[in-house]
Amino acid sequence: MRICVEEEVFRLFPGFCRAVVIAAGIDNSRPCPELEERLREEADKMRQDPAMDPATHPRLLAWKEAYRQFGSNPNKFTPSIVFLAKQVKSGKPVRSISPAVDAFNLVSIRHVVPSGGDDMNSVEEDVTLGRATGDETFAPIFKPDEVEHPDTGEVIYVNRSTKRILCRRWNWRNADFSKITPDTRNLAINVDGMQPAISRPEIEEAAEELQRLLIQYCGGTISIYYLDNQCRAVEAAF
Repeated sequence: MRICVEEEVFRLFPGFCRAVVIAAGIDNSRPCPELEERLREEADKMRQDPAMDPATHPRLLAWKEAYRQFGSNPNKFTPSIVFLAKQVKSGKPVRSISPAVDAFNLVSIRHVVPSGGDDMNSVEEDVTLGRATGDETFAPIFKPDEVEHPDTGEVIYVNRSTKRILCRRWNWRNADFSKITPDTRNLAINVDGMQPAISRPEIEEAAEELQRLLIQYCGGTISIYYLDNQCRAVEAAF
């Protein structure tokens, strides 16, 4: 599986770094009360942290500005980490979904970074983070029959050969066809950082923490790859 970020993304966002956490042969089907409790505790910490203001936190502002730069209104189409932070700060619980999803949500909250994943058994050949031409197709999660097209220039996560989008507006909304389910065994989880709002060591710390959580609660073989302006593509094995 080739995973890449196209040059044009780095031309606009030279400080962008993506950690790709590859999980192969996991068990995502078993309830994990301990992990669910850890997720609740992390959400409580964010909720009680006076420095965590969704309107001013530098890591959230960095993503809002990124959306504006590629032509998307972050107030209408909210970056995933901004949405998550607002939900937590408003007192809404973070719902447990499955061990793998709970693990990356925990990391997302603790490190204030966007994180999301896809079932790689549903993806052919390659996945690319790049800008849309407008003829790609997207069916939102849980709405497989509602096919739409992205805006030209929008940053999308896409299979270029099939033109099927895995995620619109970078990290705004996931597709139905690659959603993670209890039956998912092979997945790729992205942990995104926009430097200098977050440092490279902090991005690596978040990815390594996710790796440990997946090993502990899901098993399988977990590896990490990094994509940045110096390394734009990797070949990942499942």
